[in-house]
Amino acid sequence: MSHARPEPEIPSRKDAYVPSPRDSEQDREGAERSPAPREGPTRPQRLPRLVTAVVFGLLCLAGFAIMVNGLLGAALVFFGEAVLSALILTVVGVIGFWVLRRIRPVRPPSTTYSLLALLWGMTAAVGLALIANGNLMTIWNTLGGLPFGEAWGAALSAPVNEELLKVTGVVLIAVMAPHVLRGPVDGFVIGALVGLGFQLVEDFTYTMNVIPMVGGIDGPASVLQTLLVRVGLTGLGSHWAMTAVAGTAVGLMVAASWRPGRRHGLRAALLLLVAMGVHWFFDSPIIEGIVGTVLKSLLVFLVAMIVYFVVRHTHRSRVRRVLAEEGEELGMRRSAAMALANRHGRRGELRRAAYPERPAVARRQERLVDFAEDRASEYRVPFRE
Repeated sequence: MSHARPEPEIPSRKDAYVPSPRDSEQDREGAERSPAPREGPTRPQRLPRLVTAVVFGLLCLAGFAIMVNGLLGAALVFFGEAVLSALILTVVGVIGFWVLRRIRPVRPPSTTYSLLALLWGMTAAVGLALIANGNLMTIWNTLGGLPFGEAWGAALSAPVNEELLKVTGVVLIAVMAPHVLRGPVDGFVIGALVGLGFQLVEDFTYTMNVIPMVGGIDGPASVLQTLLVRVGLTGLGSHWAMTAVAGTAVGLMVAASWRPGRRHGLRAALLLLVAMGVHWFFDSPIIEGIVGTVLKSLLVFLVAMIVYFVVRHTHRSRVRRVLAEEGEELGMRRSAAMALANRHGRRGELRRAAYPERPAVARRQERLVDFAEDRASEYRVPFRE
């Protein structure tokens, strides 16, 4: 093995054991003496995940049915406009999906559960929100009168109903796949994907609703103008950003094994309230017009970016620290171990290995990174500085 390789010829541990996620210190010491393969979840652990998966699927089907019932008529009447809107939003969705998965530090999240997050936002969250918002709007119109309901109904309904319904999908995914959503940074990305799905369907709904409002004349122009506003002006700080903040709260709860202390509990509650608060401000009649719309969108985006860079910095710092510690125990150079914390570094270290040994090195990198990310997202006990 050449001196440039990222792995030592003789690891400091006799069996080159790499700890599995959630191993305790005692488990790791025992594994060094007699390493055992990772076991799958026991039956008591499988049952809640199975039940959660069934609930997730049923709610998605129910939401899809509600959504189709509300949109099918308009889509059939204005079929060409519906196809145009769907094609444009598909392109937007593909780009958004790629970007939001790419911004996760260290490595992207699971493709399967990323798609499930998108699916929840597009079906269950949208469908159930249609019913909840409709009922609440009736209440506001009755209590405050039609002028009050028209002005404040959306701001008083959507922040509560929509944010809670969207973040419910993040919670269900966290229960179904604890290996996918392990901490705040995962909550941010999964929440953003849920919000993206919700935003795409909501944009499609707006394009279908605006056509009859203008008398059904020049439908394609109405679709393009609506999407220009919904994607071009407000897309930067809309549902994806709001739910990313709320999803971060779920990530904090998961990292504390759903039993956070006072500090983490307050942070999670504050994040959820912030998501609802910026949603309320976005839908409120305060600062109306194009300038007001742009300013509101920028505020939501700014809040999401502040949360993102905080959790990103914390996660990457923790991952690097764990990699340095584990790399030292395995006899790796500190720089080589810490380089595994990003995609470019892993590719660089892999290129330094002899070609026949690259598959084995890649697998070892994967195990080290998986363990480091698992440790980095652990908030049950004070993290070792």
